Amino acid sequence: MVRIIIILSKEKILFFLSLLGIGLTLALVAPFLLRTAPAGSKLKKATILIDPGHGGIDGGTQDAQGHLEKDINLAIGLKIRDYLRQSGVNVVMTREDDRELAPYEPGRSGRHRRDLSSRIEQAKKAKALFLVSIHCDWSTDPKRRGMVAFYFYRNPAGKKLALAIQEELNKIQPTPHTAAPGRYFILEQPGVTGVIVEVGFLSHPEEAALLRQTAYQDKIAFHIARGILQVLPDFLTEQAPVAPDPAS
Repeated sequence: MVRIIIILSKEKILFFLSLLGIGLTLALVAPFLLRTAPAGSKLKKATILIDPGHGGIDGGTQDAQGHLEKDINLAIGLKIRDYLRQSGVNVVMTREDDRELAPYEPGRSGRHRRDLSSRIEQAKKAKALFLVSIHCDWSTDPKRRGMVAFYFYRNPAGKKLALAIQEELNKIQPTPHTAAPGRYFILEQPGVTGVIVEVGFLSHPEEAALLRQTAYQDKIAFHIARGILQVLPDFLTEQAPVAPDPAS
């Protein structure tokens, strides 16, 4: 018999125990914790677009074992959808399966930009209050880890949403991070208010292993949904926030 002994630091033990505790209680308390915004017909006035990044021929980044970002993004995105719908929010998805939003066309360049543009057009068509795009990160530094929400610096509504989501995500990661401004094409478009949520680094072995776990994906989705619901009351009685034209 071969025995393998794994030595964990006190901090890691406490972190894993806290995740276990959250997982055991999440199913029981979710209906109550998600009641952070007005119930009933008011929530039905809000449409949120959830965008699982990449898909189809575009796998995104991957971990050392070859697990693709696109699959993790989709799994988390679908869970966010379910949590928001439980609270009465109208949710639209850019994709609910493994597909790209702009097919590859031989001899034609710019597929990636067309894919992003398709996501933006879906948000506009749905008259979405917010666009929430889910991604995984990767770094040449294998020690980098953590979840961060990004917003367009000229969009106060997007910043407010990012701050609320970040506050929630910090409850389930060992080191708190700060929501940050980012120059991303999908966030800079006029008529769209959104955030990009990087849910962790697939280049970090420990975090990559967590991101493959259904229970951990569920925790991430739960807290992102909580962040969204916390800011909804501020916008339900107002006109949908619109991002300023970056060219103006």
